[in-house]
Amino acid sequence: MHQDCHATSSRTWLCGLCCSSIAALSIASVAAARPDAPSKLDNGPTLDDLLKRIDSLERSNKSLEGQVSELKALEGEKWLSQERAEQIRGIVSDVISDADARASLRQDAMTAGWNDGFFLASPDGRFKLQMTGLLQPRFMWSHVRDSQVSTVTPTQSTPYIIPDPIEDRYGFDSQYNELTFKGHVFSPAIEYMVRTNVAMQNSYAVGTSPDNSTFPTLGSNSGTLYLLDAWVRIGLSDEWSIRFGQYRSPYAREQLVTESNQMAVSRSTIVRNFGLWYTQGIEFQYQGDDFRWDLSVDNGGSSNIAGTTLHLVGTEPANAAWYTQQSSYSVTTRLEWKPYGSWADFNSMTSPMGEQQGMLVGLAFHTQGTRPNIVSQDPSAAPYNTVGNDENYWDSVTADAQWNFGGASFFMSGFWNYVNSQSTFATSFDNASLVPPAAGVGIVNAYGVVLQPAIYIAPKWEAYTRMEYGYIDFNDSSGLAGASTSIQQVAKQKPYTVVTMGLNWYIDGQDLKWTFDMGFNLSDLDYSWQNLPAGWRISGTDQIVMRTQLQLMF
Repeated sequence: MHQDCHATSSRTWLCGLCCSSIAALSIASVAAARPDAPSKLDNGPTLDDLLKRIDSLERSNKSLEGQVSELKALEGEKWLSQERAEQIRGIVSDVISDADARASLRQDAMTAGWNDGFFLASPDGRFKLQMTGLLQPRFMWSHVRDSQVSTVTPTQSTPYIIPDPIEDRYGFDSQYNELTFKGHVFSPAIEYMVRTNVAMQNSYAVGTSPDNSTFPTLGSNSGTLYLLDAWVRIGLSDEWSIRFGQYRSPYAREQLVTESNQMAVSRSTIVRNFGLWYTQGIEFQYQGDDFRWDLSVDNGGSSNIAGTTLHLVGTEPANAAWYTQQSSYSVTTRLEWKPYGSWADFNSMTSPMGEQQGMLVGLAFHTQGTRPNIVSQDPSAAPYNTVGNDENYWDSVTADAQWNFGGASFFMSGFWNYVNSQSTFATSFDNASLVPPAAGVGIVNAYGVVLQPAIYIAPKWEAYTRMEYGYIDFNDSSGLAGASTSIQQVAKQKPYTVVTMGLNWYIDGQDLKWTFDMGFNLSDLDYSWQNLPAGWRISGTDQIVMRTQLQLMF
């Protein structure tokens, strides 16, 4: 601003000087035009003096013109410098943006590579396919005390029965052998996932004969391919999305965490019974900074409340065709609150050393009505079906919480189920045929609790303990009177109490992990709690299950 004022005053002074020069020249002209004019004015300068002054003024004027030109040049250079600075800033900004875009394309959508999984993508980022795999080879050992094995025909007075009297069973298998394909099409807002698992097939029948000689071989030597996830998610905004297909029901957190990010070798038996597992339907989701809410309208949950033998509700929606679905309505909703931490921290059950602290609290509710149209498939049994019976009603609630301490974690969950079962049906031990009870079992209440603390004893070593408690209350078991003797034992419930202690070695995080644990049941393990994939057989107290597993994720 100072320079502007200086330039303005210079121009004003120059204009005044020019005007004075013009006036002096006019006077000289007038004097020259009068021949009778004296050579010297009265009391004034002579003509020669005036001419000298004009001469001087012209020289000054030229000097001032040079200064003004210099000022203009300097002002112009200043303007050009500002313009160039703006241009340079724009070029730098464009270069940085281009570099970020190129880096993003290299990682997520350029051609091919590895970024938490192998991927293929289009250069413009509109299409992406990511492929991941999971292998979990393991060794299992289950010990049942010989003094508790009963090989006699069970009766109603038998406190428990042992359909598998082999004292020690052990061997190798692999519970999860997954291939996952996920990514987006047309836009990152349109996501998809297809997840499959090749599960081991039973190669022998578990029966009451010690050597199983009277039982035929059930399965082949090949595994069975199961479809797990198969869904499409459309992002409506940064917070809202809608998902359609087959997905894990938004209910129990222990089931929502993937197999590769679990703490123990297998999930708890409590969540196997009371979690809803996979379903088919449509799900709405809101995810903000601190809250996440899911609402699912679907085909119902897996009816494992009293185990896989007795079906109190009668729905198994995973991989079932539409015309086999038996749920008249089913709604599940889950609300999560994260007061601190990030959402990504709760994709797993662990909290490594140095990780930020976090807390996640969840509450979920499920309700469904089911009319199972089941007809007996056992030719030796009397014709039986549930057509015309009253509906089965199932309401359930779960609450869970996880605290991450950056080197330690604590997880807990609780379940309550209320079932009004008027169309109960059961399957035989090998699930090969239906065994019809005479009527429903009416009101059933089922409860369960899981506690799971863990702490890192070294940067890559983590020790954990899991405690499980469950109880199923049959208010009226008379409806099971027409069922087989083994099914009648289901209603003779005792509390389920199991403690598991284990150790994780994170060789390369979750990608390469070794797990070892041992479990003990502190009460009789009845039919409803048998969980063969997790190692637990029907037994009395003091059953021991040892498991060790190597996990490879790529």
